[in-house]
Amino acid sequence: MIYWLDKHLRLKKESAAVMPLFAICLLPILVLAAMVVDLTRISLINTELAYACDAASIAAVRYNAADATTNATKVFYANYKNGLNGVSVTPTVTLASDNSYVDVSAQGPAPLFFSELLGKNTLKVQCFSRVRRELVSSQIALVLDVTGSMAQNGKIDGLRNAATQLVNTIFEGNATLSNIALSIVPYIAAVNIGSQHTSWLSNPSKLSAFPSNDKWEGCVGAVDTGTTMDTDTPPSSTRKWPVYFAESTRNASYGTPRDNDWGTYSNGTLRVYQAVPGINVGPNRSCPSSLVPLTNVKQTLINKINTFTLDNIRYGAGTFGNLGLVWGWNTISPRWTGLWDGPIQPTNNNTNTLKSIVIVTDGENNWTDQPGYNPLGDPIAYAMEASTVSLFNRTRVNTLGVTSVNAVDSLIDTRVSNLCTRIKQSGIQIFTVTFQVSSNNAKTLYRNCATKPEWAYQADTSQELYDHFSTIANQLKKIAIIK
Repeated sequence: MIYWLDKHLRLKKESAAVMPLFAICLLPILVLAAMVVDLTRISLINTELAYACDAASIAAVRYNAADATTNATKVFYANYKNGLNGVSVTPTVTLASDNSYVDVSAQGPAPLFFSELLGKNTLKVQCFSRVRRELVSSQIALVLDVTGSMAQNGKIDGLRNAATQLVNTIFEGNATLSNIALSIVPYIAAVNIGSQHTSWLSNPSKLSAFPSNDKWEGCVGAVDTGTTMDTDTPPSSTRKWPVYFAESTRNASYGTPRDNDWGTYSNGTLRVYQAVPGINVGPNRSCPSSLVPLTNVKQTLINKINTFTLDNIRYGAGTFGNLGLVWGWNTISPRWTGLWDGPIQPTNNNTNTLKSIVIVTDGENNWTDQPGYNPLGDPIAYAMEASTVSLFNRTRVNTLGVTSVNAVDSLIDTRVSNLCTRIKQSGIQIFTVTFQVSSNNAKTLYRNCATKPEWAYQADTSQELYDHFSTIANQLKKIAIIK
């Protein structure tokens, strides 16, 4: 009994001694646990803020500088709800003086759950993100349909405004760019390579047949014909282009209206015997304005775009998207380096050079004919001859191998489809825009031509065309988060 009482008393003494020791150890354990809880929470808030800053800075550089702060702030709050976790912050958006990058930062106090244990009421949370466009080379070909149908519904004005917006968005107020260049390729049923390129012609002697006041403007016939697919093969001793020379139909058929009756006066100037409403009768019939090879000078591009007016539209011939595409390809293909006379030459297709083609059309590919006029079928790059056109039918002298005007539509569609595939296989990305196009066939053709389905745009109004060009311009800017 005495032994039991002694042992019990000793245990009580030891227990009494442990309790204060446990109390002393418990406090730092609680403080440590509180710190873990609060610091984990602070870390999560910082992560959420960092994501919001990154998203905001990317949004800022995707749009015009004037809207950068508005867009960045909107996107920031879309990704971080103000007041979440008791934290309210206001993002600060700072643009570089040359608009080359955007900084977005935010900071504020975050309340602590265990402020009494930690001896602090708040801790600072913050984020910072800097985004700029990567200094990679970018070469872009704008392939633009300027056929007669663009005169309808204000389409040519819509194209001019949209193309201007694209250039302005890319250049961002800079007169020149060190790493981005664009070319412009207007097309109808032929493409104008520029009258200076006589060394690329297979029959330069034909130039002397032009009237003295209506010299060769620069359009060429097609060289890839029949079953030969369009390629970016450059000029050589074995590959040259025929002069686009729309022969006179003056002696083709008497007593019947003809679509290209012209000759020369005794002084060698152009004489039009029979005008066709809206058509520029003569050897340059339906030849569009010359293409602009790659340039990094903004004003050069704007000057060309400003020529796309109602007064400058060339009517007739048709729409041959494959010719626009292949010459757009030629302007950025490395196989043509050293051949163009612009300030910028095509670079190699590699990871340091982003190559793009943007093609716009307002309708189906087709070969048109002036009703009531012989011969059948307008002059085009595949059929320029009047060929003693006592046959009254240019389809009999065309180099495509078709036997009717209507047969051209599906044939050119096939050539466009094959060409799109070859261009994309070469490493060039394609954006397509169909403008006020009702044909499902045309929409499908150009949707399949685009590198991605979302890069195929349909514009039903000039405003939609403007918006789509703005979107494309921003997609053409390669963006990188650098901080």
